[in-house]
Amino acid sequence: MKKEKKNDLIVTPQEVKKDELFEVKYMGRWQLAWRALKKHKLGLFSLWVLIILYLVAIFADFLAPNNPYDQRQDLSYAPPSKVHWTDEEGKLTAPYIYAWVLERDPETYRTFFTEGISLGSVVAIDRATGEEKTFEQGKDGVMNIYVTTKTVRYALDADGNRANLGGPEYSTVQTVKLTELDMLKETVVTETSNRTTLGSLAPSRFRELLRIGPPVKVVTERSLHRIFAQKEDEIKDVVVEAMNIVNEVIDVDGGDLDLAREFLAELEISPTIVDVIQDPQVTDYVTKKYPIKFFTQSWEYKLLGFIPMKLHLVGTDLPSKFLLFGSDMYGRDVFSRILFGSRVSMSIGLLAILITFSLGLSIGGAAGYFGGITDEILMRVTEILMSIPSFYLLISLRAVLPTSIPPHITYILIVLILSFIGWPGMSRVIRGMVLSYKETEFVQAAIAMGYPSGRVILRHIIPNTATYIIVSATLSIPGYILGEAGLSFLGLGITEPSASWGLMLSQAQNIKAMTEAPWLLIPGIFIFIVVMAFNLLGDALRDALDPRSLGF
Repeated sequence: MKKEKKNDLIVTPQEVKKDELFEVKYMGRWQLAWRALKKHKLGLFSLWVLIILYLVAIFADFLAPNNPYDQRQDLSYAPPSKVHWTDEEGKLTAPYIYAWVLERDPETYRTFFTEGISLGSVVAIDRATGEEKTFEQGKDGVMNIYVTTKTVRYALDADGNRANLGGPEYSTVQTVKLTELDMLKETVVTETSNRTTLGSLAPSRFRELLRIGPPVKVVTERSLHRIFAQKEDEIKDVVVEAMNIVNEVIDVDGGDLDLAREFLAELEISPTIVDVIQDPQVTDYVTKKYPIKFFTQSWEYKLLGFIPMKLHLVGTDLPSKFLLFGSDMYGRDVFSRILFGSRVSMSIGLLAILITFSLGLSIGGAAGYFGGITDEILMRVTEILMSIPSFYLLISLRAVLPTSIPPHITYILIVLILSFIGWPGMSRVIRGMVLSYKETEFVQAAIAMGYPSGRVILRHIIPNTATYIIVSATLSIPGYILGEAGLSFLGLGITEPSASWGLMLSQAQNIKAMTEAPWLLIPGIFIFIVVMAFNLLGDALRDALDPRSLGF
């Protein structure tokens, strides 16, 4: 006889059968359904996935590292941020990122993003005095550190005679690469061909070139010219006095507010320049990193719609922007917009199914219970609506509405449109179930006792359709989510600047997005996950609520 272990005790199959019969006899219907659902591992996993996604939608403000409406054109189609876990020496450190910088390829003239490695501190020796100075950003009010380079070009003949070709040319570099700063510690010499360099010269430079023999090479010397720090100055009394004058001259309440703003915008405070080295030699430097901070203060929002907060789960200091999933064409954080878009895409199914089932239960219940002319009228209207292709009806209903309405009104209208399309099929199924339950003994007994029709329908008939309603709801919600995504993808749904997964996918229609910014397709992955989770959960509930799985 085959035996099984239970709590380290050996029990026989007959004892296991007795335990199951005991549970079926003394446990409630929903307890038995939960027991059956726990056996469906994939359905239970889908349930937890949906719970997590709905919690993410509720607390999207706290979880979003950036403001989803903050636009930065310098970060248009920026790739996901590269998270570094080691320092320059290869040692493990806290995660950090570098800010993205837009550069242009000198050969193809195509723009691309690269990590901008800015200076956090520089240690240099002044060759004129031999004094060593340290420039550290953020210390003693230092706002920026500037490195100025000098470029000189000259031609050499076979005897080493030199002719200046143009220079010195100065360029101020605020964001430099590590290798570039390493080269600037000493003079950088680059040899180029005569044809590309001597193609056009000023008359004075040409005469200088004639003084030497035939040039054999052209040399470009690039060296470090100077380093200086820019210190943020305090607001002076004259600025405060000017603001007072503006407030007195211009009546802000009844006057020209734009003129006041324009005047105040011209009041700039020139930062103080401190610690300038004219001829420096860099001995050491530290790059400016942006560590990924947890529970950091950032942009303000209202938690749950009414609690003002600035606390966020993760973030970085400005001017960097932590882009987990990159940015869209407007430079907005895709990850933050996915979190905010989940509120629309995931809630629209719940609201639509609530309205759909309310209409389907009331109309189908009335048609099945009363019958006669009521049944004929309601069912003929239902069949007319069902004969129209749902997708074309969806587009037509949305197209007749104005496109300039606010996003929150658009959201409500889409919910109503999806509900209007979904209720006919529900009402027909409910009608058939009501017709069958109407002839049962307990319903006939309630009618014989003189109960009102509304009470008989709500208390005795509709509760018996709960199993079908729950299963049908979980299987219908994906259709509403896909309906909203389709409308927004076609430009007929949620509009900018609001976010929904379908609207975000509409940006991935052009070739540039498909080839250069594939991260714009990530919202489609979330739509796939949610739709699959609801379908798997619906299948699990259908099996769990089956009377045969409950032991009846």
